[in-house]
Amino acid sequence: MTKKTLWVCWKEPNYLPAANAVILSFLRPSKEEELKKKFSGELISARQIAPQIKDKARKIYIDIIANIGIVSSKEGKTLREALKRKDGVSLWWFHPVSHKDCESDSTFQFIIEILTIISAVNSLNTNDIVFYGGYKELAEVLRSIWKIREIKCRKKTSRADIFFKGLTGRLKYLFAFLLQGVVIKKCCRAPQGGGDIVFSGFWNWSVKENKDTYELEDNYFKSLPDKLTAAGIKIGWFLWAQLPFHYFFKKDKLKQILDPFKRHTNLVVLQHLLTAREGLKALVNFRPYFIFLSFCRTNSFKEAFIRESIDFYPLLRSPLIYGFINSNIPNFELIYSSSQKAFKKYKPKVSLTFLELFLHSRAFYMGAKLGSSKTVNCAMQHASYSREKTFIVLDPEIEYGIWRDNCSIPKPDYIFAMGELGKEIFMESGFPEDKVILTGSSRYEHIKRNSINPGGKMRKIKNILMVTTVARDLEMEMIDAVCLAAKGLPQLRLLLRNHPFVKMQEYADFRGYKNKITITKGSLEEDLNNADLIVFSYSTVAEEALIRGIPVWQWLPVSYNGSVFRDLKVIPVFNSVAGLRESLKRFIEHPELFILDEATKDVVSEKCFHITNENVNKRIADYLINEIIPHQRQREQYSDDEFSFLFGGNPRV
Repeated sequence: MTKKTLWVCWKEPNYLPAANAVILSFLRPSKEEELKKKFSGELISARQIAPQIKDKARKIYIDIIANIGIVSSKEGKTLREALKRKDGVSLWWFHPVSHKDCESDSTFQFIIEILTIISAVNSLNTNDIVFYGGYKELAEVLRSIWKIREIKCRKKTSRADIFFKGLTGRLKYLFAFLLQGVVIKKCCRAPQGGGDIVFSGFWNWSVKENKDTYELEDNYFKSLPDKLTAAGIKIGWFLWAQLPFHYFFKKDKLKQILDPFKRHTNLVVLQHLLTAREGLKALVNFRPYFIFLSFCRTNSFKEAFIRESIDFYPLLRSPLIYGFINSNIPNFELIYSSSQKAFKKYKPKVSLTFLELFLHSRAFYMGAKLGSSKTVNCAMQHASYSREKTFIVLDPEIEYGIWRDNCSIPKPDYIFAMGELGKEIFMESGFPEDKVILTGSSRYEHIKRNSINPGGKMRKIKNILMVTTVARDLEMEMIDAVCLAAKGLPQLRLLLRNHPFVKMQEYADFRGYKNKITITKGSLEEDLNNADLIVFSYSTVAEEALIRGIPVWQWLPVSYNGSVFRDLKVIPVFNSVAGLRESLKRFIEHPELFILDEATKDVVSEKCFHITNENVNKRIADYLINEIIPHQRQREQYSDDEFSFLFGGNPRV
């Protein structure tokens, strides 16, 4: 019997394969449906296979990233140990690959795609494979197993692009850093002081001054600073200023942004503490890259990428090199250096960040450790997580633990978890239970359990609200699927709420949908009041909508599933247009059938938001005042030598 040929398609082929071939489709839903009509043979949607292999893909991804850091040299030094500065700071933890950012780094998605292809090949028992329109890096990984023919495949990133973009990025960063430094030191007076509790933030987007009241507003900590101030706690901000480049040439804009520093004495702009020499030194230092190159030649480096006889290095080669060449590591070195100076000068009792284990916060924790070792560092969970949204997922032994190289990840002393699910994920990453405090998140202090849409089922035209995230490609697939499923159903009106940082209508691929979808411009409250059904991929808006009485459905792409409903499994999930269309027809007739019962809402409330009768920020403030600050005072009773001895000299890192 002749073996079948497997065509793996990321684009619609210009010509159809033979009828006895099988197509594995990674196409968007509309393109996939068109191909089904044209092709007389068997077509398998990758979305049908991917859910079964994602757990395995996640394990491989986390394991590989953790093991890169502990690759050993011929002398026995690990990579992250070799990347230590003289002050003991390992620059590995400032490298983007160590972050596991599944939104901006496609490695995890590629591993999912590779395992999906392997599953399809094994089920067909074939070794005749054609890649159409995919990335050459995927073919390179699988070529160690099978012979693969490529048609219209391309490299995701060429070596020339890596070096050009990386080096020009460094130059742009240096120019912006120097210009920004001059402006900040000219327009901002020297900081007067920090506070007993300092908040980490970003000037002009996470923290701003209200132009009418001149009061500070924090988008993440919300009313928490005010509650602490009312309780007699002196608060301050350690801020990294992010000034839009074009503002440097508009004096009125710069004045508007920087004038608040003349009115508020508790704002410390971290760049104010840096010199031009420090910036230049960080940005011309390519030593980390050359250290990395020396490790590339070792056997342990090559073995770190092999799982089940498959070498995944082609997926990580470009991200690793680019992360050493571009401005990422110098940027976080400067954040670390300025944070260290700020902590050393002001010695706050407690610090609080909202980016948990993100690269900025790692640099911040390191600055605190070496600048003021007795400061208690806390982090507030700022967004919901699933186990596939890998930003905060650690190998508990290699990354969280000390390991033999004593180079564990910089981390906070305490984490204020948003809900039970968040607490579980942090604990699975190595955090002790008594260091993960279940409080809820300041960012979501507005959330309450109430029915927001009691009359929705009476409307003849049902409003379907799509909510998007920063992952534009992933969201375009969801938009495509909903538009296709709703085609020919005049009882439905399609609305779209953009993520604050990404406007989908500015994306070239959205042009074909602009006449089918209305972009909302109101507040979240207004959008939720107007929605009869929410369709999403992984936005936190969906969780909020559900506990307020609005039906919520999820479109599941081939890529990672970042929604809490990946773990909670209480809502309808779709990975086929046909299934979504049938459910939309049912929803038109009987929308009340899709509203979850109160018991399920209770589970989602507790797992996601930890909603209680007590205000979230009151809970966090009370814990800081009654538990954290007294703990910090106990630390202050010891000399530095005694503290180092009692706490192992390394309480956080």
